Amino acid sequence: MLERKEHKKMYKSGKNWAVVTLSTAALVLGATAVNASANTDTESTDVSSTVKVTTDDNNVAVKSVVLGSGQTTATSAATAKETTSESSNSSVANAQKANSKEADFTNSSTSSSASSSSADNKVANSAQVTDNDEQKAAPAVKDTENNAETPVNTKDSSTTDAEKTTPQKENNSKLNKDAENVVKNAGIDPASLTQDQVKALNKVNFSKNAKAGAQMTYSDLKKIGDALVKQDPRYAIPYFNASQIRNMDAAYTRDAETGEYADLDIWDSWPVQDPVTGYVSNWNGYQLVIAMMGRPHHEDNHIYLLYNKYGDNDFSHWRNAGSIFGYNENSLTQEWSGSAIVNSDNSIQLFYTINDTNNAINHQKLASATMYLTADENGVHIEKVDNNHVVFAGDGYHYQTYDQWKQVNSFDDNYTLRDAHVIQMPNGDRYLVFEGNTGTENYQGENQLYNWSNYGGNDLFNIQSLFHLTNTTNIDYKKAIFANGALGILKLNNDEKNPQVEEVYSPLITSNMVSDELERPNVVKLGDKYYLFSATRLSRGTNIDILNEANKTVGDNVAMIGYVSDSLTGPYKPLNDSGVVLTASVPANWRTATYSYYAVPVKGKANQLLITSYMTNRGEVAGKGMNSTWAPSFIVQVNPDNTTIVLAQATNQGNWVWNDNSENNNMLGTLQTSALPGEMGKPIDWDLIGGYGLKPHDPATPETPSTPKTPETPTTPEVPSTPQTPVTPENPKQPETKNGRLPQTGSDSNKAVMGLGVATLLGMFGLAGVNKRRYY
Repeated sequence: MLERKEHKKMYKSGKNWAVVTLSTAALVLGATAVNASANTDTESTDVSSTVKVTTDDNNVAVKSVVLGSGQTTATSAATAKETTSESSNSSVANAQKANSKEADFTNSSTSSSASSSSADNKVANSAQVTDNDEQKAAPAVKDTENNAETPVNTKDSSTTDAEKTTPQKENNSKLNKDAENVVKNAGIDPASLTQDQVKALNKVNFSKNAKAGAQMTYSDLKKIGDALVKQDPRYAIPYFNASQIRNMDAAYTRDAETGEYADLDIWDSWPVQDPVTGYVSNWNGYQLVIAMMGRPHHEDNHIYLLYNKYGDNDFSHWRNAGSIFGYNENSLTQEWSGSAIVNSDNSIQLFYTINDTNNAINHQKLASATMYLTADENGVHIEKVDNNHVVFAGDGYHYQTYDQWKQVNSFDDNYTLRDAHVIQMPNGDRYLVFEGNTGTENYQGENQLYNWSNYGGNDLFNIQSLFHLTNTTNIDYKKAIFANGALGILKLNNDEKNPQVEEVYSPLITSNMVSDELERPNVVKLGDKYYLFSATRLSRGTNIDILNEANKTVGDNVAMIGYVSDSLTGPYKPLNDSGVVLTASVPANWRTATYSYYAVPVKGKANQLLITSYMTNRGEVAGKGMNSTWAPSFIVQVNPDNTTIVLAQATNQGNWVWNDNSENNNMLGTLQTSALPGEMGKPIDWDLIGGYGLKPHDPATPETPSTPKTPETPTTPEVPSTPQTPVTPENPKQPETKNGRLPQTGSDSNKAVMGLGVATLLGMFGLAGVNKRRYY
């Protein structure tokens, strides 16, 4: 009996010691959890020490930014997703909460486009890294005039675990005064920045003044992409009735290279215009248009003269006067886009682009020639072409030369010097506005990433974008350091038939760090203002996320941008706040896909433009026998507040002169009728993700199409003052429940409280066990 009693006492004693041991361990773990939750300087390699930056364009969780080598690494998507639920958010994510009340946050726009995607909303709400495994980017291609591009697979915002860098143990660097101010304005805790992030911010030139011309900023690019993805009806190109579209009869002609008749593609086109007003010229009773044409599936790029009776709107009545430079052309020397005006002796002064491809690279130069034409009962004929010569090949300072570009010759660097648009002032002075790249005055390079004026958003957006673009592992970094697009201007001398350069000016528009290609500039004077337009593609920009979103939701990423000034030489301001004027509406491999937009003034309308373009991308991408052809034209209204709106007024294909007989709204369609049978959902040729999630839009807008003569009373222009639709950016308030940096709100602090609670309960049981031992 005594033996059983001693055994029982020993058993109870052992059990109580076990309880005490468990209680002690729980208390220690609870205290450790509290300490870890409050400690922001831990040496652990746990992701809680990562400064997590949720960028609006890429959502990159940045480990560090090493400026000396430009080395930046990002956590993998999988690690980042785990980080969201198990570790702390960054100071920048906290800054999003602090700044969520700012309407100006739309500059960083967690995107009006992102609101259409649950995945993007998830990014906005949880500040987590998105998985870009399925996203693809469109690289630069040799034929920059061709809209059919082939993107490549990229993982823009993630790296492997092996590529991670070790977090900084502590931040001993100090922000300079300018950097400190922007960090404070962004709502970011300076103590949470890594040393490398501090160094990056200290390296920034915070001047907001552009080095040359107005700027297309990184914020502008984001807004243009958002408008495209959203299919904003103010900018979305009208849907056209695919069943009404046909090849151009006049495109069946002798080919400039073979001399044999063939059905040719027709793309970039421009009318012969009055040198001062810009109206399409009435040349001996004819309207004249010059166009790039060539055989499908060949490097066959040459220019032809087309004509029709002035004011004739019948597409089938256009005729072809033939290749301007004859029929011994070859693929090594090509002619690209330009402009043309009527000289004082009724000859035509042509400006175009000579493109030398002898080294398999597009060596472009601005050129000019004088065309002498005759007309008889059989039509218009090219009598001869004189004075064919190069006008400008870059000066190196204002505009990049081919030799400068060749020194780098990177796949990510796109060289442009083309698309000269001539405009004459009332005093007879002639100017060329053209596409180019900036020279040493404001050259390309990694230093452009540290020019604050290139970003254009609020301080939070700019800081997020800075951390994103300095991530050397993603495609945007590689493109941004070379991006130096420009819309340039020069003055010609007074020799109208043999023009030479008299003076070269700084660019009117630059897109350093943002885009490497601003195509086909043209200037239209409406009233006392000058409007500068350009066609562009998001694929030439440096925001892979908005490009991928556009390609997935629309199937194309083309746009037309516009600017306005009181003077031809500037300064210019973007229309619609960001410059967006037109955005793609249908996939690039549909019959009704358009590009190469060219605005023509409408007689008697000081606030309307006729928009021309070509339709169906080259190389029969829409199907066998469906060649590139002229698209129906349509009207864009320009409002006094520097906004624009697309009107539901369309014409026949190939209409260049708007008159009382121009309107044919039977050419307009819907999302369904803009696709031929079998096109809806057809995988795009550049191996884009199948399915488009297309959104219908109403090109009519509240403007009544039947009353285009009174466009001065639009009902919607008050909306463009906020095209960014800053609804979703307020969502970042939610991450406050996941912030592990602050013990009182973080998940770690909750674990700590739970641990303390368990420890207390176990301790109570342990004490109860001790008291019971006193009775034995």
